[in-house]
Amino acid sequence: MDRVFKSKIGWWYHLLIIVLAVLCVISVLHQNVAAIVTSLVASALTLHVFFNTYYVITADGMLLLRCGFFPKKEIAIADIEALQPSILPVFSYSLSLDRIVIWKEGKMWMLISPQNEKEFVKLLKKINPDIQIKSNEGLL
Repeated sequence: MDRVFKSKIGWWYHLLIIVLAVLCVISVLHQNVAAIVTSLVASALTLHVFFNTYYVITADGMLLLRCGFFPKKEIAIADIEALQPSILPVFSYSLSLDRIVIWKEGKMWMLISPQNEKEFVKLLKKINPDIQIKSNEGLL
């Protein structure tokens, strides 16, 4: 059976949503059509990513990553070499800076931030016991 893990949501993403909401209100109050359209489109895209960023561990041993309208990423769990906690502030399929780096072929493959981190890692290691934990801080 497939398991779905939603992304953690960082304070900065909540702040972004609040700022966009304020911009929408200001645009409407100033009756600026271009600003209204721009702020509504930005808000819609931000909310789409907010509600559609998650990770799926499939019954057949795949890890699927979804992040809004960005392309779906997938990796065979057997190909994951290591996991490592990180706070790198680079683009990733994550809505929090409390992240896990997935290592594949000796390189960082992706940064993710599952809500139930310990259970997520436990499930990955159940499928691939050879996954190394580069640092135990916050992980199993």
